Amino acid sequence: MTKQYAIDLAKRLYRDNDRSYFVIQDPKTEEYRVIEKAEKERDNLNRFVVFSIETDD
Repeated sequence: MTKQYAIDLAKRLYRDNDRSYFVIQDPKTEEYRVIEKAEKERDNLNRFVVFSIETDD
């Protein structure tokens, strides 16, 4: 998906679910995708994050 679409999707998911979401540029496919905090931390994807919207834990 495009970068802007992924960012818009992350914002919508955040509003609907009140959870943290991150947009990353997938290192394998160069595509942008939305992931949750647990996946980001589990797979150590910090360096691929291009946008984040987070809740206060």
